[in-house]
Amino acid sequence: MKRPLLVNASILAIFSVAPVFANDPPLVEHQPAQCSTVGRPIELCASVLDDGDIAKVRTYFRKPGEKEYLISEMKFEGARFCTTLPGVKPGKLRALEYYIQAVDTEYESKRTSTYQLQIQTEGDCAFPAEQKDKEKAGSILVYATSVKQGKKMPDYLDPTGVTFVPLGGAKD
Repeated sequence: MKRPLLVNASILAIFSVAPVFANDPPLVEHQPAQCSTVGRPIELCASVLDDGDIAKVRTYFRKPGEKEYLISEMKFEGARFCTTLPGVKPGKLRALEYYIQAVDTEYESKRTSTYQLQIQTEGDCAFPAEQKDKEKAGSILVYATSVKQGKKMPDYLDPTGVTFVPLGGAKD
C-alpha cells in the first residue's frame, strides 16, 4: 500500500508567496492617427507598459511599398512616448505607413500593427496628427535603417527642421 506524500506546511507557505519572475514583452497601446495635413510635421504618441524598464520606443515609417523603413526615436513625456515625423511635401504621397515598436531592458520587444496615415490637404482632415510645438517641429531626427537609403532624406519628406542620420557606408 502506498503512503500519501506529506509536505511540511512551511515549505508550502514559501512557494505560495514566492514572486513570479515574468519577462513579458512591453505592452504598446496606440490610437492610430487617421490623417495629417500635407507639409506639416506629424506627431505620434503611444502608451508603453512593461514588467521592467523600457529601453527604447521607436516609430518606423516609410512610403507605402518601399522596402526599408526610416526610424524616429520616441521620447517619454510624462504619461506616454511621443515623436515628431517630418511633414510630407505637397503632391508626393497620399499616405505614410508606420508602426511603433518598444523594447525593454531584457530585449523583449513588441510592435503595433502597421498603419496607413492619410496625408490630406488642409481642411480635409478633421483631427490631424500635427506637431504644434515649434521647438519639437524644429528638431526632428530621422535615422536610416539601410545603406541603400543613401545620405539624403527621401524627397517626399519636407526637410524643414529635420536632421537625417544615414547608416555608415551609405552612398549618395
